[in-house]
Amino acid sequence: MKSYITLVLVLVASTTAMAFEFEKVDPASAGFDAKKLDTIKANFEDLYQEGRIPNYVMGVYSGDKSIYLARNGSLSIDGGTSVDENTIYWLASMTKPLVSTAILRLQEEGKLNLDDKLSKYFPAFADMLVAPGGSYAATLEPAKTEITLRHLITHTSGLTYGTNVSGVGDVAEQYDEFGVMSCITGSPNREIESLEGEVEFLSQLPLIDHPGASWNYSVGIDVLGAVIEQITKKRLSQYLDEIIFTPLNMRNTTFSLSPDQLKRTAGLYLVATPAQQASLNYDSEIPWKLVKYAGTLGSTKPVCDSGGGGLWASIDDYAIYLTMIANDGELNGVRVLSKESVVEHLKDQTTQLMPEAFRRGFGEDASSYMKFSAGFGRKLDVDTATGVETVDYYFWGGAANTFFWMDKENNTVGVFATHLMPSLYNKNNEIEEIVDQAVLR
Repeated sequence: MKSYITLVLVLVASTTAMAFEFEKVDPASAGFDAKKLDTIKANFEDLYQEGRIPNYVMGVYSGDKSIYLARNGSLSIDGGTSVDENTIYWLASMTKPLVSTAILRLQEEGKLNLDDKLSKYFPAFADMLVAPGGSYAATLEPAKTEITLRHLITHTSGLTYGTNVSGVGDVAEQYDEFGVMSCITGSPNREIESLEGEVEFLSQLPLIDHPGASWNYSVGIDVLGAVIEQITKKRLSQYLDEIIFTPLNMRNTTFSLSPDQLKRTAGLYLVATPAQQASLNYDSEIPWKLVKYAGTLGSTKPVCDSGGGGLWASIDDYAIYLTMIANDGELNGVRVLSKESVVEHLKDQTTQLMPEAFRRGFGEDASSYMKFSAGFGRKLDVDTATGVETVDYYFWGGAANTFFWMDKENNTVGVFATHLMPSLYNKNNEIEEIVDQAVLR
């Protein structure tokens, strides 16, 4: 009995010792100029002092080390616990890369293929109609090709979002009307029962373009979440916990906040309207221009897990995930993906699309140097003399002003969080450039 107890204690101690945490170090010891990194804070401090964001946390990581942290504010603008690298925020669309990782894990295991037709898993998608440009003014057309999982993971499926995200035309208005894929908040006009049911409902609405023809931000990753559930016979949250969250020690990452996690979650705010601003009466030196979000987001368990926007996490947790990807799928002895799968994860999956295909999603200028992989945006550096393109960094963001970048070339990751809707202050490019300039040559 004594030897058995000793063995159990050794195993527990070994497991605890293996749990990954970032080592906080002086930037110089990791090869970075501390003074240059310190200029990052100014990008957010002015916004905070002007009352435009309720708080902020910005972390920069290099390999297994935390090399910079800027933060200010509390869980509530009324006061309370200060925010830090373990404060929990709603990730929203930063959920998408993680679900994409799970899809590639299943492909690696031979349980699916990115070129599978969606109708293999949900037969109702075999014969889809297209409303060109999302408009019902034109005659509906039969889709020229079927949606594949690759179309879904790259936002080229012809699906869209509601108008409050980036949806297109009459079809997007129908998404609004029916609350399509509203796992988190529910729908005002119909009952949402399951992720599978949402996908089946989605198959009844037309696409806004033919699959593979254009890039349209969409609920496609939510659909992939349903594919994952069908293959694994597990709820999406359970599967992600088994293959990513628990193995990587991402303790603050969840689809459903526990009472303890709720106590460590930052309050969510909205930009105040002019009328609201006139009546604000906060006891603070900061001239807040924000009002508290009054919905139930985060306070109730979701009916189903939204693969496109349902996760909550801390910046440290998300940096752990990104560091694993940057390290070719492995971290601290835990391998989540093979190197080959990471290559597939990060390579350009949209080479067939011209820059104009990205204009609505990224804007006129950015569309010339933005591409998309299997789950990540790709920011390119383009040599104007030769036309040669190289990847500067990988990125994405969320609806409540969270964002990240990952630079494999200099092995750095940056994660930012505040809690404000709509998303207004994405400073990925500015911060990543500062970190590049801070590398000691």
